[in-house]
Amino acid sequence: MPALIRFMLHHLVIGFAIGAAAAIVLLAIQPQRLVNASELRLVVCLYVLGLGASFALGSLATALMMDTEG
Repeated sequence: MPALIRFMLHHLVIGFAIGAAAAIVLLAIQPQRLVNASELRLVVCLYVLGLGASFALGSLATALMMDTEG
């Protein structure tokens, strides 16, 4: 696997994991956000996906900005 692809996947996966964990913690702290949700699983998945994707791109952007090997 090329080094750039490995670099990108590494930082995207780490960022997504951090964002997903943050989303789950936020939902655990404030469960009243989900009281009126009829499609509970879909709401939780979209919330985790939204925060996870944001954190993943932020992690990749930060890693690219701070890369001193170039």
